[in-house]
Amino acid sequence: MSVKSFKFVSPGVFINEIDNSFRPRSSQEIGPVTIGRATRGLNLQPIKVQSFSEFVEIFGDTVPGEQGGDVARYGNFTSPMYGTYAAKAFLAANVAPLTYIRLLGAEHPQSVTAGKAGWNTSDSPNASISSNGGAYGLFVWPSASAEGTEPAAQAQWTVTNKDNLVTGETLIITDTHGESATLTVNESATASSNGVIGLASGGSGSANAVAARIAEAIVATAAATNLDMTASAPASHVVVTQTIAGAGGNTAVGGTGLTGVTTASLSGGVGPSLGTGSLAAVWYADSAASVLLSGTYWGHTNNTTSSLGTIITTDSNNLFTVLITSSAGTYNETVKFGFNDNSDTYIRSKFNTNPTLASSAGTFYPSEAHKPYWLGETFEQEIRDASLVDTFALGVILPLALSGTLTTSPSQKRVASQEARTSWFIGQDLKGQRSEFRADTDTQKLFRLIGRGHGEWLHKNCKVSIDKIRQSTSTTSDYGTFSVVIRQLQDTDNRVVVLERFDNLTLNPASPNYIGRRIGDVYHEWDNQSRQLKQRGTYPNQSKYVYVDVHPLVAGGAAKQRLLPFGYFGPPRYSATQFLSGALPAAGSTMIGWAKGQYGTLDDPMKISLSSSVVTASVAFPSVRLRVSGSDGGLSDQKNAFYGMQTTRAASSTRHDESVADVHGLLDARYLESVDPTGTSFSGADAFSYVFTLNDIRVEASGDNKLYYYESGSYQAGTSYTTASYETLLNDRVNRFTAPFYGGFDGLDVKLPDPFANSQLTGKTELNSSAYYTIKRAIDTVADPEAVDMNLISMPGLTNEALTTHMLNVSEDRADTMALIDLPSVYTPPHEAYNASFSGRLGSGAEASANALKNRRLDTSYGATFYPWVQTLDQQTSRLVWIPPSVAMMGVLASSQAAAHLWFAPAGFNRGGLSDGAAGIPITNVTERLTSKDRDTLYEAKINPIASFPSTGLVVFGQKTLQERASALDRINVRRLVIFLKKQISILSTQVLFEQNVPTTWNRFKSLVEPFLANVKTQFGITDYRLILDETTTTPDLVDQNILYAKIMIKPARAIEYIAIDFVVASTGASFDD
Repeated sequence: MSVKSFKFVSPGVFINEIDNSFRPRSSQEIGPVTIGRATRGLNLQPIKVQSFSEFVEIFGDTVPGEQGGDVARYGNFTSPMYGTYAAKAFLAANVAPLTYIRLLGAEHPQSVTAGKAGWNTSDSPNASISSNGGAYGLFVWPSASAEGTEPAAQAQWTVTNKDNLVTGETLIITDTHGESATLTVNESATASSNGVIGLASGGSGSANAVAARIAEAIVATAAATNLDMTASAPASHVVVTQTIAGAGGNTAVGGTGLTGVTTASLSGGVGPSLGTGSLAAVWYADSAASVLLSGTYWGHTNNTTSSLGTIITTDSNNLFTVLITSSAGTYNETVKFGFNDNSDTYIRSKFNTNPTLASSAGTFYPSEAHKPYWLGETFEQEIRDASLVDTFALGVILPLALSGTLTTSPSQKRVASQEARTSWFIGQDLKGQRSEFRADTDTQKLFRLIGRGHGEWLHKNCKVSIDKIRQSTSTTSDYGTFSVVIRQLQDTDNRVVVLERFDNLTLNPASPNYIGRRIGDVYHEWDNQSRQLKQRGTYPNQSKYVYVDVHPLVAGGAAKQRLLPFGYFGPPRYSATQFLSGALPAAGSTMIGWAKGQYGTLDDPMKISLSSSVVTASVAFPSVRLRVSGSDGGLSDQKNAFYGMQTTRAASSTRHDESVADVHGLLDARYLESVDPTGTSFSGADAFSYVFTLNDIRVEASGDNKLYYYESGSYQAGTSYTTASYETLLNDRVNRFTAPFYGGFDGLDVKLPDPFANSQLTGKTELNSSAYYTIKRAIDTVADPEAVDMNLISMPGLTNEALTTHMLNVSEDRADTMALIDLPSVYTPPHEAYNASFSGRLGSGAEASANALKNRRLDTSYGATFYPWVQTLDQQTSRLVWIPPSVAMMGVLASSQAAAHLWFAPAGFNRGGLSDGAAGIPITNVTERLTSKDRDTLYEAKINPIASFPSTGLVVFGQKTLQERASALDRINVRRLVIFLKKQISILSTQVLFEQNVPTTWNRFKSLVEPFLANVKTQFGITDYRLILDETTTTPDLVDQNILYAKIMIKPARAIEYIAIDFVVASTGASFDD
């Protein structure tokens, strides 16, 4: 240290400590990049993991596929996720970290319609079933809601001239449901009957008698037909009465030909009002299918139907019936079901909940397994809370699409992956105008949390609680504190499961505990022009799950310092809709997509017959229940209650309700993560489903026996506990609430077992295929060697020639990594195409694969490929899974490096013995046993064979790169050696970068590199080397250009691949010396 570094003011002894004993930190090991699907994890971002346990924590475990079940609710595990096996294989050796890129659906900014990510049903609601499809919702009401005390509609007729009725005259009578009957006068009939007014035997003796015979005819006809009428005959009048109470909108009951009778239309009464029905379930109809509710018309005990828009009752077992049918009658399925999840008739047990079965018949499964629909969301919490489980109820199925158009619908989700997020957390009321208080307009938005790349996994598995809200106790600052807790969605307030916790947070931007600083606000955007992942934000992410978006007023320090998170906006939902006497909803007003004549069943919705509409009702879309009482769920201490969202099956329950996640899914393609619903108006939807605030907590009793409960609007009414001050509540430690994440979406086609299957990539481009674009973008994410360190790249199972060639080109351009690629037409797994036999999945053999690769004219030492596919044992499920050879080779390369060094050949019995565990995961079989001739054919074509020997098992029996010309670099071990040397020497070279370009610096460079090369030589990586750095390499001209130029010559150690031994048989008298 220079004496100038000391500050001398007054005399004294100055001592400074200088540590020259430190050891320079060794460079971190460099490992591979693997691209693939996973059950969770950040989307299209390179994430480095050090161990498989860390991988499982971030991305989930291996997925063997062929797991059907409730795919719509719990996710698509119908096909193997090969990348997870590759990660497990490599990380088993513990030689280096692995970088994983999880794939979710993305799309090119200029993509055509076919290139959009996500999914949609093939068709929309249509009058022709051959073109019908879309989303269909079942709305239900308790039967009690239809029981009114309103009078039935009536009409009174008067017999004015009894002698004017003669045989053949007719009376046509029509009820309010549109049912008609013709009553004919017969003076010879002794009594009235179905369709006959009998006037013989004194029937015409008086006006009273005639009226009685007409009434008898109406009653008899109604009993024999679907006519909903009854009649009586007081004096000379006929009183005609609608059977059920209420008849709003009737014009019915007229007559012709009865010249002695004055008739009138029904009047009086009001239409039955069902109140508000709850959305119970959503079906998605594909492949020209229709979803119809079957059963008895409400109010028609003798009439049944299967249709849309008709109000149907449950049967005697309190079950609904749905008929699913396709065009030309090629598919018909009738299902009875209810909403009791402990019953055999539970809706999710009775219907197809696997969207992949709706793919074209015979594509991925046997044709007989095809289903032209699937059951999507069901809302059991909503149905339970409305007491609609195991009870007599009314229901109607209505198409879900924006009224007046079909382009916006829950069945049209062609959009890239979207991040789940919370809505805005809001502050307490500080305005003091309580009587005019509205939580949606009179509170300050503070912040919201947005997923870091998890797609729909976040809202299906996590929720967020605001905890330990405390007002300021400082005399210097009014900023209070609070905690943000990421919790498992399935937990309860009785047993909280914390995934992540951030305590003592503040909204003070200048504080080290500022929420933005503590949680992080960094997010990533893909720049399609530069093909780079750009990082945005100020504070590095400390959360594995979310980043925080702080409102500009708060972030700028302009909001009131006393503000604390006191509530939140609920997620958006579709608007409730009222139907009045069958009137059509206004265009764009609702997600009930009705139009006259459009569906081939009814002209108007909400009917109880086929030609007239008489009901008034509302339908509403679900939202999650909010906790009411602090003692819900049996909490012993109310102060442990988190108000706001309640995820249990019932208010008193401690069991999680699985339907909560269904409530919070992406509504439709309009709800992009970049859109704030509270600041954007969408047709047919509400900006928020509710607004929760702790200002609305009430209290009963006093002292130690306080009972806290939530009542929306109580603060404005002056009955809440915070009426005097919000601090009163916080001082009682009632200071926590829970909010949902919502709107996550994976951007994948749910009808495909593997959305990135090669069968979806053939002939595609970035513009017309989301899958193609997504994979290419994942490869390009690691194209810049300064962005991601790697020495190997693979996407196991990818065989598309254009994309594997792109992977090879990226590797060659980087010149510091190798690509492991898989070959097409070796083995076709079921998720690529259905084949009834195993032999049908196999390609044409080794020779065909060799010829195909030769025709591609690949020539690069930065790539390698292997043959054939192998079988592994999934250790989680004990299932055997066929996997591409690149998976096994990821493990072999790692175990070979662990056993020796990466410049040793990853092949042969010592390091390539798959049966001996060289792959890091169990390898039990191969799709094809190779003969010696097969191995020769493959090796000649630069394909490395995986051989099977009776005594030694499975072994990697080659290590060629894809380089055409013969050189040392046509072997994997040499290419890996040179990549290693270049990478390590490049790292060493940084120590002289920007130093003076003089011989002293050159010598320093040589002193760094030569020991390194010598060490590699002693470990059999090279047999000799030479480093030249002097005036002959770094000439004066190069010095003037600020260039240091060195030459490093090496002789790579070669692996033994061929052993030639001559056995010479000598005669008895011969000398071996000769």
